[in-house]
Amino acid sequence: MTKQLDYYWSLGELRDEEIDSSSICRVQQHIREVDKFSYEPLILSIGPYHHGASALQAMEREKWSYLDYILKLNCDKSLLDYLSEIRKIAKHARHCYSEDIKMDEEDFLEMLLLDGCFILTALGGTKELFERVQQSYSTNSSSHNKASEQAEAQITSHMEEANGNQTHTSNEGSSQNDGVTERSQYDDVIGQWFERFANHDLLLLENQIPFFVVKKIFELVACQGTMTPFTDEIAKAIETALRWYPKSIQESCRPKEFCHLLHLSHLYFRPTVKKEDNYHYQAGPQYINRFLSFGRKYLRIRNNHDDNEHDISASNINGQGEQHLNRWRRVAQYLEAGVKFKKLEYDKVDPHSLLDIHYSNGVMKMPCLAIDEYTGSLFRNLIAFEQTCPQHGDDFTAYIVFLSQLISMPEDVTLLGQREIIVHHLDSDEQVSDMFTMLSKDVVFDFNGNYYLKSLCQIMEAHYQSRINRWMAWLWLNHFSNPWLALAAFATVVVLVCTIVQTVYGILAYVNSPQ
Repeated sequence: MTKQLDYYWSLGELRDEEIDSSSICRVQQHIREVDKFSYEPLILSIGPYHHGASALQAMEREKWSYLDYILKLNCDKSLLDYLSEIRKIAKHARHCYSEDIKMDEEDFLEMLLLDGCFILTALGGTKELFERVQQSYSTNSSSHNKASEQAEAQITSHMEEANGNQTHTSNEGSSQNDGVTERSQYDDVIGQWFERFANHDLLLLENQIPFFVVKKIFELVACQGTMTPFTDEIAKAIETALRWYPKSIQESCRPKEFCHLLHLSHLYFRPTVKKEDNYHYQAGPQYINRFLSFGRKYLRIRNNHDDNEHDISASNINGQGEQHLNRWRRVAQYLEAGVKFKKLEYDKVDPHSLLDIHYSNGVMKMPCLAIDEYTGSLFRNLIAFEQTCPQHGDDFTAYIVFLSQLISMPEDVTLLGQREIIVHHLDSDEQVSDMFTMLSKDVVFDFNGNYYLKSLCQIMEAHYQSRINRWMAWLWLNHFSNPWLALAAFATVVVLVCTIVQTVYGILAYVNSPQ
């Protein structure tokens, strides 16, 4: 017990600046049981949590070739140099994990180095270094021996694989031996499944290493000279993995500082607008109030309950009044209240993220959401990241809760699909609805908290509770949606007005006629 106490006391000896802002946590067992596929790697183990799993050993052997590639990029650094530098940050890295790591120091160092080299190379972080090496080979081509040519061929093979190039062409005058040729053919085979499954594995919460380990390896291999921030290439790879989702981050402002790859992907899902005053509350269309001004007294009497709820919503929007439970309605219910749903078109000049929801004058604009069989896994891990690291906010969790209530029934998915807001490749709309229902299961979320969609939630509820809005929506859906019905209603109104005018004239003629 004394040893255990000394160990836990030692955890607090790290200086505040050494403690990483984001721990890499385990997903709780009862949450994991809902969908194990979403939290466990398929082919690739990164970090200690799944290290040594028998199903992932093929890629463990492959990591050694990436280490060999890194060593060949800078022959001035030996393997011992890399291990010595990694050892200096190993204690810091070990404390980034929420659970005790049952690995000795040597195994832990080996894992950090192999996984760091793999991430740096596979995601294109050594692209500029590779170009420099190629220039160096070209300059000294006359003095190349067979060993250097083989090294160049191996580096080329790795870089083409890292950049997604699955076809390896032979350079003129190269003297690759049979071993290199076989290696190229092997890369062609793994390239068919690498992008599909590796993107899944690299964005799992439990499958991460602290990114400062990757930075340290890059600093060692770059050694000297001014280099373009290698994080841009890493960010490009993540952008490719998230290519189906709209992103507000442009090339000029790609993230430079992040804790790990899942944190980097989380940054791309942050909403661009979070101020509450971007949503404007309006109890009812102004033209309706003008046309119905003659019945204001009646409306005040009949809508006394509605007005009280509007006052409560307005006071909550302004930060006043008592808190009450907020919730979202279904798409079908909002449509019945006159809310229109439209797809938010992507603008490259002023881009938006997936979480940017715009609402104005009864029209809600939402970005297009593409859904496939891997969407649930990515979304689950982003939720788990926010649930275990609250310092990064709850924006994505709020978005998932919003969608889970908005499309709680298959017909709601159908309605948004008709408007091109949801595009999915699953078997049915019911699967999409069920997926979001399960995503919100066991999620801790405070509806009375200061989440970015809170004011919108209150405004939408006030709109739904407005009797005027429901009346007008009912008239439009039942009488004006069909042009023939609208024309018939218009004709009826004209006939009615003419009849009234004729009656009035008849009465006036009778009154003014000589007796």
